[in-house]
Amino acid sequence: MGKGITNRLFKGDKVIWIIFTLLFALSFIEVFSATSTLAYKNDSYWQPITQHVTFMMLGVATTWIVHNMPMTWFKKLSYAAYWVGIGFLLWAMFAGVSLNGESRWVPFLGFTIQASEVAKLGIVMIVARILGDGQTSEGAGHDVMKKILYAVGLACVFIFKGNLSTVILICFTTYLMLFIGKIPRVQMWKLTGACVVAGTVALGAIMLTPESLVVHTPLKRMVTWKKRIIRSIDPVSAEKDQSGGNDQRMHANIAIASSNVIFGKGPGNSEQRDFLPMAFSDFIYAIIIEELGLIIGGLGVILLYLILLYHTGQIAKDCDDPYASFLIIGAALMIVIQAMAHMSISVGMGPVTGQPLPFVSLGGSSLVINCVYIGMILSVSRYAREAKIARERAKNATIAETASESVTE
Repeated sequence: MGKGITNRLFKGDKVIWIIFTLLFALSFIEVFSATSTLAYKNDSYWQPITQHVTFMMLGVATTWIVHNMPMTWFKKLSYAAYWVGIGFLLWAMFAGVSLNGESRWVPFLGFTIQASEVAKLGIVMIVARILGDGQTSEGAGHDVMKKILYAVGLACVFIFKGNLSTVILICFTTYLMLFIGKIPRVQMWKLTGACVVAGTVALGAIMLTPESLVVHTPLKRMVTWKKRIIRSIDPVSAEKDQSGGNDQRMHANIAIASSNVIFGKGPGNSEQRDFLPMAFSDFIYAIIIEELGLIIGGLGVILLYLILLYHTGQIAKDCDDPYASFLIIGAALMIVIQAMAHMSISVGMGPVTGQPLPFVSLGGSSLVINCVYIGMILSVSRYAREAKIARERAKNATIAETASESVTE
């Protein structure tokens, strides 16, 4: 009886549900541990974790609602979701809430929402829609890539100024979706070459442009990007870190180095959480390793995300609707690529970007949007299972009919 109720309440693929639950459990433990500085700042021991649990509950409710939606709804809402995302980006640009010197957030229904998170969801949905509609017997049509680049490019123009790392995340996810979507090989080679050239030119402009030329212009973020790139390739030294140049990376390295191979210091026993800026968000993976160890914490978390991506791919294979396949692959890629970027930065491989660890970092609009992705994957998994059962029944009926005809003859 209890199992039947559980199956009716939590539909879809059980492996996805297990991964989702494990990441949420990890999030509760580690955010509770890593928010000591926030608790001190807010003069409230419970305020940070209470806020996070509120967003976690909202995320679970969002996942449950979305996973009960018919898969066809996502297809119908693709263009609307994209333009809502563009609307949020414009709202943030002209009337948004400014945090950390950038207007990336908008007030909505009592919450502060990061506009780029809404745009990312819309981009995944519209890219999947265009790829799905453009499939032929020989792969995607020749005009598919052009439509996708126009749609993604428009959104990235509004995101680029204040959040370069998100633009890179979106572009890389889109590139992989195009590759999976059977875009003609010649077009993919041209796109790859264009990306290499554009990336080289952009990197050269960031590194070679004198700071005095851009510091008082709308391109002043180039100064920040340059400093982050330099810090990522410059060896960490105590002298630089004490002057405030690289304290995040130093304390993250100390957190990882002071852990041990298997068990770590134990939940709640981190020492660097009190010194590492944004330990509850941008560098929570370093705290996970410090408290849970390199294998259980570090490798275990990586495996959870890789299993999520692999299992989503298996679900996509069972779909007979191209849109459904591209949608969940895009959703899983967006989650996993962001997770890998966060973890790479936490262990010193790349410039600091401020990307949270999906489902684990301190909650907010990013957490809720990621829950929408999981809800869509679960909804499609239910559809794929039903389609697979229908195909097997049809196959068995055909075999039975053929056998009956043979007996008759």
